[in-house]
Amino acid sequence: MKKIVVCSIPVLFVLLAVWMIGHFKIHPVSGTSMEEKLHDGDHVVVNTQSTIERYDVVGFSLGGESDLYVKRVIGMPGDRIIVANQTMILNLNEAGDLTTTYQVKLSKQTADKLRQLKEIPKDNYFLLGDHLDVSNDSRSFGFVSRSLIEGKIQLRLYPLQRIDTIS
Repeated sequence: MKKIVVCSIPVLFVLLAVWMIGHFKIHPVSGTSMEEKLHDGDHVVVNTQSTIERYDVVGFSLGGESDLYVKRVIGMPGDRIIVANQTMILNLNEAGDLTTTYQVKLSKQTADKLRQLKEIPKDNYFLLGDHLDVSNDSRSFGFVSRSLIEGKIQLRLYPLQRIDTIS
């Protein structure tokens, strides 16, 4: 019996490692768009199997780019939007009316692209950096498809003195 237990430990370790590799990835953060929460050079753990909810911090890549962007989910699929000139009013659908709104200034190109829409399309998200003054986010490149989102950032792993959950 003792031999079975001893032989099982490496097998369990391998199974745990395979599960973790399939569910989590580690990525460096580049830039200052998520300060104060995340800083340039931080390394974060991305849960690739998590459900995305409003205000989650997510990692994603834009088509053809290898860098991982890190932004906060503000707009969810089905949220109503109004685009006038270069301003978008986003109804967060939390109260079912226009009492919970978010107003953002869009680039001209993004405003032109989104103007005809009345809501955020299925499987698309509006993402903003926490440091709005420097962030390259949905205000300039539009909605991000779920297929481009790698997952939810759950943990700052490095630097070791700042290990912390991300919310």
